[in-house]
Amino acid sequence: MAEVSLVLIDRLLAISRALAGHIDPGTAFRATAIEIGTLIPHDHIDLAVLSHDGRMHACYEAGFHTSWSELAQHPVEGSPIRFVLWGKTPYLLSDNALVDDRFHFAGAFDEPIFAAKLRSRIIVPLRARGSVIGALNISRHEIGCYTLADVAVAQQCADLIAPYIFALIQTEEARRAMLAESEARNRVELLRVGASQLLTEGMERERRRMVMDLHDQTLADLARIARQLSALRGQGVARAAQLADLEQEVAGCLTELRHIVDAMRPSVLELFGLRDAVEAHLNRSVSKAKPPIAVRIADTSDGGADSLPEPVRTALYRIVQEAINNAVRHAAAHRIDVLLASTASVLRVIVTDDGQGCGTVDPAAYGGIGHMHTRAALIGARLRIGQAGRKNGGTRVVVEIDRQPSRELAAAAVPGEFAVSEAM
Repeated sequence: MAEVSLVLIDRLLAISRALAGHIDPGTAFRATAIEIGTLIPHDHIDLAVLSHDGRMHACYEAGFHTSWSELAQHPVEGSPIRFVLWGKTPYLLSDNALVDDRFHFAGAFDEPIFAAKLRSRIIVPLRARGSVIGALNISRHEIGCYTLADVAVAQQCADLIAPYIFALIQTEEARRAMLAESEARNRVELLRVGASQLLTEGMERERRRMVMDLHDQTLADLARIARQLSALRGQGVARAAQLADLEQEVAGCLTELRHIVDAMRPSVLELFGLRDAVEAHLNRSVSKAKPPIAVRIADTSDGGADSLPEPVRTALYRIVQEAINNAVRHAAAHRIDVLLASTASVLRVIVTDDGQGCGTVDPAAYGGIGHMHTRAALIGARLRIGQAGRKNGGTRVVVEIDRQPSRELAAAAVPGEFAVSEAM
């Protein structure tokens, strides 16, 4: 008996040495299969390793492979060894698994047992951190090859390799998680770069539009006023009506310039917050509408937007601004409602009109709608544009953003950006 124990210890040490240096669970297991074979001769050997939630398991085979290892994972409930994996039995020992009802039941994935003629079988659990993490499965083609003594040796082998295999699997899963996280970060960066490029192009178009507005309207008005003043000076006298007309034209120029300056940098937003800035823009947008447009703004957010970073708040304001502009200019609306609401984690702004509706909206479209989606992508917001659910049409624009957006997304929004108010 002492001689057998020394042989067993020597073989277990050989298994331990075979594990060393491997970083892949399958490769590590196959390296140990030869050494396990010196203790328990086998024609087939495999490891079933449970997933984190215990509902699936993967299979690592040594020697010839069966359909058990062809699929990435199998449902445990269909595994012929499910009772060992569930911890309901300490082991399985069978003289002929082909006719053993424990391996065969409705829905069992037992085809490899018949295809590979796995008659004599030992199944013992793999344990790590006090829990069953899988099973070691040893099989031979002949009938009645194994005894309880072999089960005990198989369990010692399983106990030896389980922690190492478990550590390799944890390392592999951590590596995959890191790769997935890195890929996600790369996707966000690509989105940010692409969105920034689109936004830059849009801003350049907006700059050109404002230059044309200044040249064609404001500067033309000022040139006309200058000519009128020159004519009055030549006459040597100005009537009250002429001065009143000039005063009105100068006031119009000042109003137009103020609108352009406000469009370049929303001072109301900086001074009074999102709610007042949206209300000011809403009232200004409908002030000259014919027929009149009724408006209503409700704020149940308790100032939630004002805790957001300034670039994020500005981008959010621009999205809402564009939604209001579209409702006023293109929807033939009679009423526009704006709602600001928030939860502990999410701020939501909803712009609803009773106009003619927007039809199908393409997020990749150019112009105002495209810029809204670009701004939303830059700050990590979720933007939805669709029917308002009214019988007579209408459009609802919903923009949602986490109240603690990432610093990367906050930095992606361009501070002091120009307003985009192009047509849909």
